[in-house]
Amino acid sequence: MRLKLDLHVHTRLSLDSVITLDEAVEEAKAKGLHGLALTEHGRPSKVKGFVKDILIIPGLEETTPLGHILVLGIDRWRFKPGRKPLDTVLEEAKRLGAVTVFAHPFPRTLMTSFMSWVSGLGLDAVEVLNSGDLFFPISSRVNLSLASRLGIPMTAGSDSHIPRTIGYAYTVVDAESMSVDDVLEAIRKGRTEVYGRRSGLKARVEKIVLRRRLSRASRL
Repeated sequence: MRLKLDLHVHTRLSLDSVITLDEAVEEAKAKGLHGLALTEHGRPSKVKGFVKDILIIPGLEETTPLGHILVLGIDRWRFKPGRKPLDTVLEEAKRLGAVTVFAHPFPRTLMTSFMSWVSGLGLDAVEVLNSGDLFFPISSRVNLSLASRLGIPMTAGSDSHIPRTIGYAYTVVDAESMSVDDVLEAIRKGRTEVYGRRSGLKARVEKIVLRRRLSRASRL
């Protein structure tokens, strides 16, 4: 079963996003997606399963000294938001049965040793396409080349903080079924294809403007 999934989306739970859950689901349906991973900053989404026929994979995006890590498939997390050691994040993710993905790794991937180093850490995959990356044309080529050469599972996600960019990058996952567990297992096994385009500077500006409007409205 080939599933079209945006594996990097933030909702208002992330505080710097203006997207509500309903908006995320409706945009996913409009873009022909089968599902989304809600990768909130520092704390996991509590939504899991189907919402209006869209599969929701709960997760979070953690900050470590070496970069950002997506932890997919969890709806609980014992740590508070804030930077954490990479090994602490990976150990807890493994204990919970989550999939770990190195998010937007460029420009680290300019170092040919990077991907080998990543695979040695026990990470499950690398996000090779991220729509929010300002260097998308270059970073995508570099990331794809190294991950393909070294046989590391690949994912793609929009890193959306505004509704319209959802689905700009997505992963086609060849899973046994439309269950969260089967999707996670397919990612671990590298049964993925990646597609995408950049959201661009305009989306970054739009995010700032919409976030300010939302902040002002909440104070009224």
